[in-house]
Amino acid sequence: MDNNTQILRFVIEYIEEHISERISLEEVANAAGYSKYHLHRMFSVVIGITMHQYIKRRQLTEAAKRIIFSDEPIIQIALDAGYDSQQAFLLAFKEMYKLTPQKFRRVHQYRPLQLKFEMSGNLTNLKGDRIMDIEIVEREELCFVGYKVSTKKGFLAIPRLWHRLNKEKYKINNRTDEDFIVGINDYSGETNFEEAHPAFDYYAAVEVSKAENIDREMSIFTLPPSKYVVFIYKGKAKDSMEPVMDYIYKEWFPKSNSQLNEQAKADFIRYGEKTDEKGESRIEVWVPVIA
Repeated sequence: MDNNTQILRFVIEYIEEHISERISLEEVANAAGYSKYHLHRMFSVVIGITMHQYIKRRQLTEAAKRIIFSDEPIIQIALDAGYDSQQAFLLAFKEMYKLTPQKFRRVHQYRPLQLKFEMSGNLTNLKGDRIMDIEIVEREELCFVGYKVSTKKGFLAIPRLWHRLNKEKYKINNRTDEDFIVGINDYSGETNFEEAHPAFDYYAAVEVSKAENIDREMSIFTLPPSKYVVFIYKGKAKDSMEPVMDYIYKEWFPKSNSQLNEQAKADFIRYGEKTDEKGESRIEVWVPVIA
């Protein structure tokens, strides 16, 4: 398969072919020949929900169709939808359709809440016109020192991190580049692939050659040697990164054959501190890959 769009098409077809079975992310990843981390990230970003949620919603939608258009026993439909018991199926069905399977059959109104995702017409048409250049680079271990917060505490905590870093960054020893500060999204704690919006750790930091004599309230973050795709553009640090990150993960990656590096579950943004007359600086988005 040439690119990630084809991989996702394969995954969607695989799910359809095994819709009446219990399907796991690990099983689908093995069938596609990709890591669970890469497949989870690509699927969630492009489709909009996790693979676990998609499979559950597809199976319940197909079950709803059979409840309305057949006289099959509910228990048989439940087993074919991958559930071990009628009770487990009842709870999941009611959560999605707000009715028990029995009442849903009596009401006799079929509502397909999760149709098969069609890749051809659903990929976003985002523009990458802000991207000036894309580079592939290899780096040895990278080390960062700065302040850390979990997004479980809300994203409003992030600006406070930057305020603190800008105030204290001059105390950090062994900086490798005085012209850049770094925002890191650390996904290494994302172990529950079933959550729609899993929390992750965010760092406001600077890169150092060696972490030593750091303030006790600061944290160290390291990344192993890796290849990176680096997206470079000019912008203002205060501007939202969402359009750029959407382009990278929803447009560029699906069309590429690059795979995310499971040994480096993070991405980071380098913000240039030297601005031009428009108040813009060089901004780089670094994404670890294995190919």
